Amino acid sequence: MISTASIQEYLAGELEERGLFLVEAVVRPGNKITVYIDNMNGVTLDECISVSRYLENKLDRSVEDFELEVSSPGLDKPLKLPVQFEKNAGRIIDIVRTNGIKITAKLLGIRNGFIQVETEAMVKDPVTHKKKIEQHVQEIKQDEIKSAKVVISVKK
Repeated sequence: MISTASIQEYLAGELEERGLFLVEAVVRPGNKITVYIDNMNGVTLDECISVSRYLENKLDRSVEDFELEVSSPGLDKPLKLPVQFEKNAGRIIDIVRTNGIKITAKLLGIRNGFIQVETEAMVKDPVTHKKKIEQHVQEIKQDEIKSAKVVISVKK
């Protein structure tokens, strides 16, 4: 069976040369290979095709048959790498922490392994007794995040 490690090894230098990064490579039973690539500006179809052809040339179908899919991770996939958090700065994300706490917040960025987010809370002004929205900046250690996904909004 083709290994995930071999796929990662084949792609490491090639993706860097193309200005891309590997988000995830998965090899399922039957050598069904799925590769997710990205860059800071988004990945084009031509880049996916080019990487797919490169990888097909590295693998030998006469030795082991395989099925290969190369694509961008898309907005529905969880953010995993620090560069993905950096790329999506300014967007609203849903975070589920390892302790089960869920947060919806604006992603500010990542620094030294900490995800920086801005949350909003409705508070009552002690003087005027009017409600107002306050923003709070939080830092969450990346290894305390079970999953983080970009919130897809269709508002205009």
